[in-house]
Amino acid sequence: MAITTARTIAVLKGGEWLIKDTNADAVFTPERLTTEHRLIAQTTEAFVDDQVLPQLDRLEQKEWTLSRELLKRCGELGLLGADVAEAYGGLGLDKVASMVVSERMARAASFGSTFGAQANLCALPLMLFGTEQQKQKYLPKLTTGELVGAYCLSEPGSGSDALGAKTRATKQADSGFVLNGEKMWITNGGFADVFIVFAKVDGEQFTAFIVVRAFKGVSSGKEEHKMGLHGSSTTPVILQDVRVPPENLLG
Repeated sequence: MAITTARTIAVLKGGEWLIKDTNADAVFTPERLTTEHRLIAQTTEAFVDDQVLPQLDRLEQKEWTLSRELLKRCGELGLLGADVAEAYGGLGLDKVASMVVSERMARAASFGSTFGAQANLCALPLMLFGTEQQKQKYLPKLTTGELVGAYCLSEPGSGSDALGAKTRATKQADSGFVLNGEKMWITNGGFADVFIVFAKVDGEQFTAFIVVRAFKGVSSGKEEHKMGLHGSSTTPVILQDVRVPPENLLG
């Protein structure tokens, strides 16, 4: 009788592959893509070739209405929902499929940034950490592109040093919060509807909030003059006495 033994493959984290030996079996290569992966790759490539690249000049002129239209077309194709569960309007695909979509979308760099902020930086935190109510309220419309999302972490004095943020959330008697601060270099900042905003509660506890543009006190600053990615909106997001209800505390 043949005896088989299970083999454990160590998973490397972060940049450990630079300093540790890597087991070849643990390295994912394109040859291991499934038929489903290849089909969604073809769908994404066709979308970029047919609908994004021919309109790069308009995107470079900052026609954000076009950016919104293209996001809605992504939604129609299911591209915005690779990481979102089917219960909330997504496709519920694996991480390889999500990476395949992002990789193909990057061929149109400016719109790739717009897409990434929507599908990855805004929808994914909601999918991973949102309450059931939050997921049901926001994810279906983010997945169709009806709502546009953004992620607000960086500030004038903090970027990679996230805990150096100065944006403050002051807790209120009704368990809500009042946010004050300025976020910088926010992708989709000029036209997003929903923002994942990080702030320190009473100056100490660093946490995230779901902030809607319609909240009084939310505004966008001027578009940044960048060396590249001109077809991607990058602005400050300003929060002045923004009242956030308790149900919009993320998670």
